[in-house]
Amino acid sequence: MSLESAVRAMLTAGTTINLVPDARITHGYRLQDTALPAITFEVAQYTVEGIGSSPISRCDIEVRCVAEATVDALAIAAQVRSACVAGTYDGIVFSAVIDTGGSADAATTADGDESLPAEYAQTFTIYYTE
Repeated sequence: MSLESAVRAMLTAGTTINLVPDARITHGYRLQDTALPAITFEVAQYTVEGIGSSPISRCDIEVRCVAEATVDALAIAAQVRSACVAGTYDGIVFSAVIDTGGSADAATTADGDESLPAEYAQTFTIYYTE
């Protein structure tokens, strides 16, 4: 049980994200030749905050939706926002999942290895207890 596995469990729970197969939802990286569309995520900035008499942990995550076209990356991002909800994932209780915004990078096309897919980077703050 880790925070990273809990975030992945949140992203793959149910059928909310049906534009990307579960196998293409990865932590930390995506190989350049990975089939698209794909989702990668990173977990950062772990802190413990005192809320009332019980401390609660907080982390920020960034989810990157990668697709051939910007419109497809935006559609995946909409599904990611729907999937990121409070609940218990892999034994960790996410008491709040807050969408803190995102930004899109359009696909670039060029000859050879210079082409890049479209990406939408969405960030969330998660309050959780283990």
